[in-house]
Amino acid sequence: MDTRPLILISNDDGIESPGILAAAQALAPLANLIIAAPQVQQSATGRSLRAHPDAVFQPHTLAVGQESIQGWSLDATPATTVRHALQCLCQERKPDLLVSGINFGENAGSNVTASGTVGAAIQGATWGIPSLAVSLEVPQEFHYEHGEVDWSQAIKILHQAAKKFLHTPWPEDVHIIKIDIPDSVTSTTPWRACRLSRQPGWWGYVPNANPQAKAGTTIGKRGPRPGEQWCEGDDLSVLLEKREITITPLSLDMSSRVDLGEFSALFTGN
Repeated sequence: MDTRPLILISNDDGIESPGILAAAQALAPLANLIIAAPQVQQSATGRSLRAHPDAVFQPHTLAVGQESIQGWSLDATPATTVRHALQCLCQERKPDLLVSGINFGENAGSNVTASGTVGAAIQGATWGIPSLAVSLEVPQEFHYEHGEVDWSQAIKILHQAAKKFLHTPWPEDVHIIKIDIPDSVTSTTPWRACRLSRQPGWWGYVPNANPQAKAGTTIGKRGPRPGEQWCEGDDLSVLLEKREITITPLSLDMSSRVDLGEFSALFTGN
């Protein structure tokens, strides 16, 4: 009987992404792998549950080091791919961990709700699987058109993280662990636990904004919007200012932390 852990790997950059090969390289020494990813680039699709109506898994062989690993692609969003994989590819055994990534570009701040990388991890978490969403900061032009990236440090970090999180009970109310790696990372870069920023890491600037402005002209801008700022110790300040590796715990419970008694008084009081 095979007693090694089982890890499901997915992403939002598609089955052809070098990042998914890097993830497989990081994780192969630790566990058996099932690799299932969107057929094409699906960045910024969030947790959308859409697919081509006739989509079925297509086999796709991935060269990981000197070995070939059987992977699967689906003409669907990342979250749909994970949902389909858990039911169609994991019938004999539930994965011990889901890893989404390694993504081209960080996923930090309030942008996580738009992230297909995080969306895939959320989908895994809704099925009771501890899930990692792992991203590497890269130049903006690589977000949708993959360029040459040095994955060596990201591979080591994911290997170390998965080794820790596979065999350590997660705290209550931690369902997803989001890891963002700065492009300046070295073997001595600190890891920092931090909260999710309420500010977006990237925001869409509409030049000459008016009712007839074309949505396709929106320009992605990095950093706080005018008049806003990041908070000390949140994932954006740690990643982009301190240049450290952010380890951000996320919960499926999106309820506000307001006192429910005080909140109910808003609509039950006179």
